[in-house]
Amino acid sequence: MKARLLISALLLASMLPQAANALVADPSRIDAYVTPYYNSAGPVIKVGAYNAGLASNDDKRFVATIRSMKKRWTNLTFCQMYVGSIRLYDLGYRQESVYWFYSAQYRGRQFALLLDQSKMGRIGDPGFELFHAQDAFMTLAGPYVNGYAFGDLDSLTKIVRRVQRENGSVVDLPTIYPGVTFAPKATWRAQNAQLNAGLSQLLSMLATQKDQLKQQRVQSGTEAQFSHLSSKPL
Repeated sequence: MKARLLISALLLASMLPQAANALVADPSRIDAYVTPYYNSAGPVIKVGAYNAGLASNDDKRFVATIRSMKKRWTNLTFCQMYVGSIRLYDLGYRQESVYWFYSAQYRGRQFALLLDQSKMGRIGDPGFELFHAQDAFMTLAGPYVNGYAFGDLDSLTKIVRRVQRENGSVVDLPTIYPGVTFAPKATWRAQNAQLNAGLSQLLSMLATQKDQLKQQRVQSGTEAQFSHLSSKPL
C-alpha cells in the first residue's frame, strides 16, 4: 500500500499546478537542454531516425515527421515524445504538444519505475542517461507546456483521460530501449496499474479545484504570460 501511495504521489507531484505557475523568459518557445538528446539552441536533436524532421522549420516536413511518428506511437521512446512535444509547442501546435508532453511524462515515469536501477550503469550508459533524462525533460519543459495547458482545464482533462486510457498496459520496453535492464516482466502490470492510478488523482484535482487553479494562475502572473498564446490545428 505504501509503495502504491508513493508511486501515485510522485506522478501527481510532477503534474501539480506549481509547474503551471512558473514564469519563464519567453512563453512562446521552450528553452531546454537535455544532454545528449536535445538542445534548443539550433535546435540540436539526437533521438534517432526523426532528428532531421523534428529539427526542421519547414512546416510541411515537420508535420510529416510528426505524423510518421504517430503511426509508430507505441514504439517511440519517451525522449522522442518529449522532443516532439517541445517542437510542436515551438512551432505553434500547442494543443497537440500538451498530449505529447503528458504521454512522454507517463512513459518516462514508467521507464524509471520499471528500470532495474541496480543495473542502470554509469554516465554514458543508456539506462543511466535515460533515467536522468526523463526527469530533466519534465522539469525543463513542464513550466512551458503546463503554463499553456492549465489555461484550459477542460481540454487538459480530456488529454489526461486519454493518456490514462492509452497507457493501461506496458509497451515493449526491451525493444524500445536496447541495452537497458528492467525489473522482471511479471511485476510490470501491477507497477503500471499503480502509476496509472496517479492520473486519477490528477483528474480529481482538475475537477474539484478549478476555481483555485484559475486563481493561482492569475495571482502568479502565469495567466497574463500565457493567455495570449494560440494553437494551430495539426
